[in-house]
Amino acid sequence: MQVDMDQVVTLAWQAGAVALIVGVGFLGFYIIRRSLERMVEGGLLSQSFFRIVKSSIRWLLIIAVIAACLQQMGIKIANILAVLFTIAGMIAVGFIAVWSVLSNILCSVLLIIFRNFDIGDEIEIVEPVGGPGLKGRVVGFNIMFTILAESGGGVDAAMLTQIPNNIFFQKTLRRIPGQKTEGLGQHLLARPIKTVKCNDSE
Repeated sequence: MQVDMDQVVTLAWQAGAVALIVGVGFLGFYIIRRSLERMVEGGLLSQSFFRIVKSSIRWLLIIAVIAACLQQMGIKIANILAVLFTIAGMIAVGFIAVWSVLSNILCSVLLIIFRNFDIGDEIEIVEPVGGPGLKGRVVGFNIMFTILAESGGGVDAAMLTQIPNNIFFQKTLRRIPGQKTEGLGQHLLARPIKTVKCNDSE
């Protein structure tokens, strides 16, 4: 019976502490909001800035109250933060991977719109620090990559290079128009599935 009474007292103490924390949080938000409203009435703050500050303070207080309540209930905040940071890290890695794909797709659309080069053109990607860059003839294009054959090669050349489309918006590009060319959009629509395979001779 003594053990049960101890548990009841502990639960009552925790409930009271949680109620006190929540009450202090509400009171603190009310005082801060009233102070901000008086500053708005006095012309010290604009309405838009007041709404931003009020919303930020409200969410910060909510997070602080939840953290304090969990701590009072015996839940270690460090463990929760570790889990949250782990989840955030996984989301960040996934976002970076997805963003890389989306970046190439968007850049392929921009290449079609601005016609930086056509199929059959000779192009050279110039390195910012100087020195020889990747150079060759454009022989293929899709929503992710541009296929480049070395100068003097062709579609059936043994060495073909797939360049991510976003590279063309990060480095300087030299272009020599080819004698027989095809627009990137026309090439993509005419061959929606067919792609140029590397290291493949017919």
